[in-house]
Amino acid sequence: MSRQIEYNDTGVNWLGQIPSTWESKRIKMLTRVKRGASPRPIDNPIYFDEEGEFAWVRIADVTASERYLESTTQRLSELGSSLSVKRYPDDFFLSIAGTVGKPIITKIECCIHDGFVYFPDLKINPEFLYYIFSTGLPYLGLGKMGTQLNLNTDTVGDIYIPIPVEQEIEMIVSYLDERTAEIDNLISKKQKLIECLKEERMAIINHAVTKGINTNAEMKESGIDWLGEIPKHWGIKKLRYLGTCQNGITKSGEKFGKGFPFMSYGVVYNNEVITENLEELVESTNEDQITYSIKEGDVFFTRTSETIEEIGIASTCFKTIPNSAFSGFLIRVRLNEKIFKGFSKYYFRCTLLRKFFVSEMNIVTRASLSQDLLKNLPILLPPLKEQYEIFEFLETRTKYIDNTINNIEQEIDLIKEYRTSLINEVVSGKIIIN
Repeated sequence: MSRQIEYNDTGVNWLGQIPSTWESKRIKMLTRVKRGASPRPIDNPIYFDEEGEFAWVRIADVTASERYLESTTQRLSELGSSLSVKRYPDDFFLSIAGTVGKPIITKIECCIHDGFVYFPDLKINPEFLYYIFSTGLPYLGLGKMGTQLNLNTDTVGDIYIPIPVEQEIEMIVSYLDERTAEIDNLISKKQKLIECLKEERMAIINHAVTKGINTNAEMKESGIDWLGEIPKHWGIKKLRYLGTCQNGITKSGEKFGKGFPFMSYGVVYNNEVITENLEELVESTNEDQITYSIKEGDVFFTRTSETIEEIGIASTCFKTIPNSAFSGFLIRVRLNEKIFKGFSKYYFRCTLLRKFFVSEMNIVTRASLSQDLLKNLPILLPPLKEQYEIFEFLETRTKYIDNTINNIEQEIDLIKEYRTSLINEVVSGKIIIN
């Protein structure tokens, strides 16, 4: 027979009821809550040493880690570490800037800046604390509606946490280690499946727009290394003969945030198709709206990127957007009647085009696409009827893959919600570990 558990109401929203044998206390009643510190100015090289004893922890290092901090990109000199806050293996701390509220357990000797808080007197198992804070639930109510969560030593110190007896804490950690590992493994498998589906999607697009969908088509050498063979009846022309190019509008910062619809770099980068629902605004003149207009059939290329793999990503506009303008980080290509806009949607997102940009660019510090380079981009030209057939084929195939990916992403979201709920139920004693 299972034992009957009595519960007491903590009066704390995220905790609710906990077993009567447990306690709930504010963190500040258990330990001091202190902030990290930085040597100033932080960009002074005298504070850094690749051979330094203590690693330097940035918010990005914590964001890139899961439960444990095992490495960072920088190390402090003896002087630098003397002006910061030193932490040691198995110490627990929280980020209060950038990725706010991220819990981490260090496995290395490190120093933390004032974007973190730590708990010098806390004796509770850090693994248990990690699980408590990993759900994000202890922070409920600490940020105003619609604003970013704001943590400091006072707000963190006022957070209530459950305190089981030590033996139960060990059992809880062991149980959650096992269960969350199972859940994380399931999530990882689903994420890998998504990556495989995305690769399959791109492979289908690459093949269709460069080889066609007729498996019996007679082929010929294109004369272009990255294209290889193409259907014999297809043509090839440089982009300069198929449309016009135009760089986008460049305005000083105070001009943004009011005025007419404005298409940013992110809109093009993140979408195959540009819709009329542009959220950003720019103050533009009537002349601007003519020069930098956005019309149905236009294709927009990204001009700049940190890496060559992300340069020249394109999106196709399927509707005219009145009184609008596009960013100076983009190049607009206005195509002529030889290219069907549905075909261009897929052709210009073909990843094989990256090979053209790699071969033609002279990259020194930052990848940058120019009109002159873009005008030399080879464009494959199937007959218009075949362009439409390729578009219809790809619409059907990619829609099926996209729907499958969307369903898997929804499954992952539900699994993550279950994971958070399970952790919360266990650390608050709603599920008793025997």
